[in-house]
Amino acid sequence: MCKKRIMLPALDHILAPLARLLVARGVVFQDLVERLKGHYVQAATEQSEQAEGKITDSRLSVMTGLQRRDIARLRAFEHKAPKPNPLTRLVALWQSHPRYSKDGKALALPRTGDAPSFESLAREVRQDVHPRALLDTLFAAGTVRLCKDKVELVETAYVPLAGSEEQLDYLAANVGDHLAAAADNVLAPHPRHFERAAHYTGLTEAQVAALQAKYETAQMTLLRDIAQDAEALKAKNASGAPARFRAGGYFFATKDEAPDD
Repeated sequence: MCKKRIMLPALDHILAPLARLLVARGVVFQDLVERLKGHYVQAATEQSEQAEGKITDSRLSVMTGLQRRDIARLRAFEHKAPKPNPLTRLVALWQSHPRYSKDGKALALPRTGDAPSFESLAREVRQDVHPRALLDTLFAAGTVRLCKDKVELVETAYVPLAGSEEQLDYLAANVGDHLAAAADNVLAPHPRHFERAAHYTGLTEAQVAALQAKYETAQMTLLRDIAQDAEALKAKNASGAPARFRAGGYFFATKDEAPDD
């Protein structure tokens, strides 16, 4: 009971922005509850399997607080991972593959034709989507610009349009992996994942803006280097190598109600 009393108030900082997002997107509370029930049953099932105990509806009911009829119905619940975004992969490949970049900088590419061209780059990422469709999406997001018959990369990362389904997939992947890393660190005997943050109050908005610009520049340099190394390593592997990683960063700023002591 002590752990639960500590855990529930700690959830408020996570649930507040989630509730704001769900209300804004028209997700009613009942739909959230039904979805959450499925995740509860899945989590309890996984923990029961790890403990090598017999998995029964009664045991899952005790662990989750759900009624047995809900357990029987929700056993088939499947957690679907966010769809991978080919444009994120395309922009990373553009900046890391020696055919399409030089010294870590993306080359201006002809729209069509044999490699190196935008068409050949797009085909390396997706065979089932026409390169023009990928180009149009990147152009609409401001990630590329068109100069006569050339395509130039103007942003070092693809950021989906605000409010789009792609942006929600992007949010789910990033926040989901971050929360998974944080949860693993809490549940494991020793932290398994790197998770650090700098946080200060008592600053002016101009000071925060300057720090944010410094952080974003350094973060993008690091992420570009990591992406180039990962691309080179991946090229050496046979298809089907099982491990994956996600390395990211964020900078959140707001007016703090409580000043420094």
